[in-house]
This record gives sequence, structure tokens and C-alpha cells, in this order.
Amino acid sequence: MEYDFLIGSRKYTISIEKKGNVFTLLENGKSVEADISMISPSNISIIIKGRSHLAYVIKTKEGYSINIKGHTYSVKEISEETQENLKRDDHTDDHAWIIRSPMPGKVIKINVSENEDVRKNQTLAVVEAMKMENEIKSSVEGVVGKIFVNPGELVDSEKTIMELKQKG
Repeated sequence: MEYDFLIGSRKYTISIEKKGNVFTLLENGKSVEADISMISPSNISIIIKGRSHLAYVIKTKEGYSINIKGHTYSVKEISEETQENLKRDDHTDDHAWIIRSPMPGKVIKINVSENEDVRKNQTLAVVEAMKMENEIKSSVEGVVGKIFVNPGELVDSEKTIMELKQKG
């Protein structure tokens, strides 16, 4: 089966083949096997190349919010309307990652500036939610593109904080 998904602002086309709990995922000619098991309705165990990952999945109005190792991804199945919007959106860059707030809250601090190089796991921003400070960390090495929020600003879980671009 083939599926089109939007993760952040990037489109992915993934083919999935299932044999028991083992799924073979094919994306852009790359194949990965994953042993996937439901632990509870919102917790999924994923084993890829012998490494275990725990995913926490929440159904949202637009699709799903998936948290893996502190990184939250907004996953949406692409409708025909969204597909058309993607074709017209010249802001979408194949080499950019959209950083979103993991939950509704208040931006306490932006730790980087536009055009700054960032390393993997570097804290990009801090969002306060329910009296807890949540660090938003980079999952990749890159360069900060545009920053869309300011400290003190209230954000929801879909609000784009900033974009990161590949170096070079």
C-alpha cells in the first residue's frame, strides 16, 4: 500500500508492506524494516535495526501528533486540497525542516538567531506550558532560516516556531 503524508511541511510518499508485526517501509528507494507493536492505545513500540523506540501518538483534528524521544511530529494524510496547496506553495523547501511548538504555551526564550549554524540536540527555543519549561531541540545539524515567533508570544501546538535548512 502507498500513502502520502505531510510531516511538518514536508511531503513523504511511503509504501508499506506488513508481515505480522514486521513492516517494510519504502521511501525514495530506501527500504527499512520495523517491528511495530501497540503497547496501549497511544503508545507504540518500534524496533528498527535492533534499536528500540517508544512513540506516543495522539489523534488530532488534522491527523496525528507523534512524540519520539522528545521530538514531536505532526503527521497528516494528504488530501487532494492539501496536494494542490503544496504545488502552489513556493515557500516549501525540500531541504528545510519546520520546527513547531510541541504543545500550546508561551515562548519563553529563543536561543538562536537567523542564519546561525546549529548542531544536533542544540536547544533552539523554550516554551512554557502548564508551569513547565519545554526545550525544543534540533534533531539535525543545519542553519536557522526564518524565526516566526518572539519571546512572550503565545503559541498553539501547530504554530511554526522557526525553520532549519541544510548546511551548504
